[in-house]
Amino acid sequence: MKLNTLGLLALYVGIAVSLAAQKPPPKPVPKLKPFIGKLADARALAKDRNVPVLAHILLDAEEASDRYRTDVLTNVALIEKSAECIVIIANNGVHPKKKIEEIVDGEKKQREVCSVFEMYSSCGEHQATWNDLYADVQDPDGTMHCPQTALYAPDGKLTGRINTSQAPAPEEVIAEIVAIQAVAGPGLTDQELETVRKALEAGAKHVAAKAWPDAWKSYAAVLAITKKSPYALEAQKHQPQALAGMKAEFTRISALLVPGTAVKAYQELTAFARDTAGTPLEAEVTARLKKADKDKAIQPEITAWKLSVEADEILRQARDLFEQKQDKKGEWQVRKLFSKKYAGTPAAESARKLWPEIAAEEDAKNPPK
Repeated sequence: MKLNTLGLLALYVGIAVSLAAQKPPPKPVPKLKPFIGKLADARALAKDRNVPVLAHILLDAEEASDRYRTDVLTNVALIEKSAECIVIIANNGVHPKKKIEEIVDGEKKQREVCSVFEMYSSCGEHQATWNDLYADVQDPDGTMHCPQTALYAPDGKLTGRINTSQAPAPEEVIAEIVAIQAVAGPGLTDQELETVRKALEAGAKHVAAKAWPDAWKSYAAVLAITKKSPYALEAQKHQPQALAGMKAEFTRISALLVPGTAVKAYQELTAFARDTAGTPLEAEVTARLKKADKDKAIQPEITAWKLSVEADEILRQARDLFEQKQDKKGEWQVRKLFSKKYAGTPAAESARKLWPEIAAEEDAKNPPK
């Protein structure tokens, strides 16, 4: 079979279009999102989130700072790593504003920004940390070389610094971030920060209410997210109290598993087993519940109570069925209550008053001997 030139061209175009259609959409370029506010506020947030503060300090009309701005601040790998930091861009310049177009919720929108640092709405935002950083990183002779990179650990200490008056390699900055994280441990995202704050608040409320299992679980939720942060320290401080409270409650309930108070204790222990699921006491509480089931001294009381609970459920179902006009099914449930098994339960007595005709029929079937 022969194909002419036009045919081949059409074939190649078709293949190219097909391959293009199979390619995944390009990954959106990440944007650098700097902190807006004072240096002290940035440090406080870094401590809360257990993350480094990464400060880029730049001058205007200075060749190395310009290269820093175009080559370092736009580096994709550094931008992605910077999401794990509180980022500051410090510059004392004043620049004209310009309008940029952005896609917000699928719609194009315009906003005014600093013409040099487009991530800021005004120059006041990138000027906010300048004086504080100058006081922190100036040399002994009172000068502050630019550009330079300063990194603070979550505890607020100036831990990393690239002070060569040149634009560093982005990999060098990333290495400084990684070095701080290796000591400080994982940080918290904004969402995780909100979660641990709410969990600690809930834990405090549960402690006040002596709801020890819920308190323990609240602190466990914090520690599942962070092991090294002020929030982790708070959870580690209070979780032992919650565990001690659980153990004391378990001891109290267990002491009541004797004739006369066995039913109340068994009810409490059943609820306690449910509440302590997922805690260090789970296995011990479950084992105690099984032991109570086999305890011959209290078995008659517990068996009678369980039977009464079953009968109550049958009575509830019967009432619901009659209300739903399903009389045949309801009658079947009622007759179950008049069987020998449930005859002595409070539910059976209630059923006799509600459905005396059915009770009479069942009595006739099984006259007293």
